[in-house]
Amino acid sequence: MIDATGRLAASTRRLRPSALWSGLQDWLTTRPHATVGFSVLRIIFAIAMLLVLLPSFADRHFLWGAGSWWVEPEARRRGWWEPFRMLFSKSDPILFDISYAVLIALVVLFLLGWRTRWVAPVLLLFWVGLSTNSTLLTNGGDTLMRIVLLFALFADLSRHLSVDAWLRRRRGEPRRRLAPWLSALLHNTALILCCYQILLVYLVSSLLKLQGQEWLSGTALYYALSITEFQVLPGLSAAARQITPLVMLGTWFALAVQLAFPLALLWKPTRYVAVIGLALTHFGIGLLLGLWPFSLAMIALDLLLIRDASWARVATTVRALVRRARGALPNAGAVATVEGAKRRAA
Repeated sequence: MIDATGRLAASTRRLRPSALWSGLQDWLTTRPHATVGFSVLRIIFAIAMLLVLLPSFADRHFLWGAGSWWVEPEARRRGWWEPFRMLFSKSDPILFDISYAVLIALVVLFLLGWRTRWVAPVLLLFWVGLSTNSTLLTNGGDTLMRIVLLFALFADLSRHLSVDAWLRRRRGEPRRRLAPWLSALLHNTALILCCYQILLVYLVSSLLKLQGQEWLSGTALYYALSITEFQVLPGLSAAARQITPLVMLGTWFALAVQLAFPLALLWKPTRYVAVIGLALTHFGIGLLLGLWPFSLAMIALDLLLIRDASWARVATTVRALVRRARGALPNAGAVATVEGAKRRAA
C-alpha cells in the first residue's frame, strides 16, 4: 500500500506544470535527439533529388531552361522572389547548364555529408531556384523537401554516415562553435518542426480521404492504379488492380494508418508499427505510381521518429549477424572441401 501510494505521488509530481516544463527544457537542451534519423534523412533527400535531376538531364532545357517559356506565365503567377529566379537562366543555355551542374554537385556533396553545414543552405537556395522555373512538374515531394530542408538547416545532419563524421573521428572531435545547450536546442527544435510537418501531412490527408467515397468503399487504390500517366510498370499496376482483396485492404490500410498516426505516436510499439506501415505504403506509391520524390521524402520524415537507441540496437544486431555469417563461411568451405575429396576418392 505504501509503495503504491509513493508511486502515485511520484507520478503526480511529474505531471505538475513546473515538472513538465523542467522536463521539456531538459529534453530540448541536454542532448540532440534523432541524430541518426537526420543523417538518414540527408541521404534519402539527396537520392530523391538525384532521381529528379539525373533522369531529366536530357530534357533539362525544355523542363526548366531556355525551352520552358511555355510555363513562364504560370511560374510568374506564383509570385516567386525574383532573385531566386535569377539562379537558373531561361535565356542563356550555358549559364543554365552551369547552374544545373552546380546543383547536381551540391546534391552529391550533401549525399556524402561533406561540409554539410555550408552545403545545405546553398543546396536549398539552388533547389528553390530550380523550382521557380517550372511549377507544373511537381508532385508534392519537392515542396515537402523545401520546407523540411529549411528546418533541417538548424539540425545536425552529418553526425553519422558522412564524410564529416569520418573526418571528425580521424582528426579528433573539433572544438564546438556553439554552446552545447544551444546546439541541442536548435537541433531539437528542427526535429519538432519536422514532426509537426509529418502530423500535418497525415492529418490533412486522412481527413480529405474521409470525404471521398472511394476511400470508404475501398476502391481508391483501383482508380489510382488505372491512371495511365502514373503507370511506371503497367503490367504490375494492371495485375495489382485485378486483385480485389488487395485493392480493398490496401485502400483501407492507407486510410487507417494515416488517421491513427497521431495517436500511434503516444506509445512506442504502436509508433514503430505506424512508421513501418507508412514506409511500406509510400514504397508502394513510389513503385506503382512512380512518385518517388514524394515517397522518399515521407519515408525520410517517418524515420525521424525512430530513436537513436533503436538504431543502435539495429546496428548491433546487424553486426552480430554479419560476424556470425563470416564465422560460418570457413566451416562451409571446409565441409565442401572434404565432400569433394570424398567424391574424388570414390
